Amino acid sequence: MKPQSSNLVYEDETLDDLIIGGYKLIQPRYGYRFSIDAVLLAHFVDLKKIKQLVDLGCGNGVIPLLLSARSGNIKITGLEIQEAMVKRAQRSVEYNLLQKQVEIVRGDLQEIDKYFPAASIDLVLSNPPFWSSNEGHLSKNPEEACARHEIAMDLNALIRAAAYLLRPGGSFCLIHRAERLTDIINTCTVNKLLPVRLRTVHSFWQEEAKLILLEAQKRKQGRLKLLPPLVIYNKPGEYSEEINRFYYAGEER
Repeated sequence: MKPQSSNLVYEDETLDDLIIGGYKLIQPRYGYRFSIDAVLLAHFVDLKKIKQLVDLGCGNGVIPLLLSARSGNIKITGLEIQEAMVKRAQRSVEYNLLQKQVEIVRGDLQEIDKYFPAASIDLVLSNPPFWSSNEGHLSKNPEEACARHEIAMDLNALIRAAAYLLRPGGSFCLIHRAERLTDIINTCTVNKLLPVRLRTVHSFWQEEAKLILLEAQKRKQGRLKLLPPLVIYNKPGEYSEEINRFYYAGEER
């Protein structure tokens, strides 16, 4: 039996149905709320042979919940620097009775060695801030600002942390703006992570890619596999068949 939501959800929060896995997520009523980016990344990662994974900058904990719906046999840890988000994510884990599988830890990925031993993780993933600190409009809401802009983490720190965590042969997956792809690949290469799988993401089939999904592995040799484009919408307000499968195809547990 799930805990009473009134004990876990505060007045300034909402309890939102993720559909996937039947799980629900506690989010702030105003401020940063998850987007479809998290769903895309959670379904891009290959969970075969994965025993332990870490979500860097897990925010409200949506990706750990989505991944637990895909597999009940993986130890999932979310690392997040913002205390309010950590506590909110922990309450979502408790609400969904996932305490045995999912752990949310408060910490700074720039001090990653304080929380995890080196070369100990099979899969690292992240839906990081897309914008540098001097780009675009910086939200007055601290949580939203930190989630969207590189304030608490930047691309270099993120990829360094992933490289530290990964065992040989382990994978790092992220979603990011397409125009940052060159920076991402160069930073992966510097940190000895080899890009092996790339997928462009398009709002509609006739539009250029706004986002990319990338997998890089901790190995020395290999080739980059370019996957078919992922299209989100058939038309305004109507998800593509692939996106609908993410939500309604059932669990892989």
